[in-house]
Amino acid sequence: MPLNPAPWLVTQAPDPALALRRQMLVSSLFKYVAEIQEIEGGYAFKFRRSELLIRRIADYIVFEGQHSLQLMFMLVSEPEDGSVWLQVRGPESEKEHIRTSYTTHLMRVSPPA
Repeated sequence: MPLNPAPWLVTQAPDPALALRRQMLVSSLFKYVAEIQEIEGGYAFKFRRSELLIRRIADYIVFEGQHSLQLMFMLVSEPEDGSVWLQVRGPESEKEHIRTSYTTHLMRVSPPA
């Protein structure tokens, strides 16, 4: 299946390898999004809890945090092993980029265990 790179959020990736790594992280994570909510300054993405997804979210936050410095990330865990929410916030000018970068990967498969 060919990869369709999502737009780089804050700046264009100077290195094709970084763009490919980002695309791999985004596509392997955001296909498991169960729900999206617009929040102040960005969006919240709901995931069903799984150890593998929590690791993928952490990998994504570390990578994106190094390359999209204007974005802020917050992970919120619902009680009693409930869902996990990833909040991505940034300047108003980035809000549309946040939405379009991730909504193309809406949940297509069940989350991994």
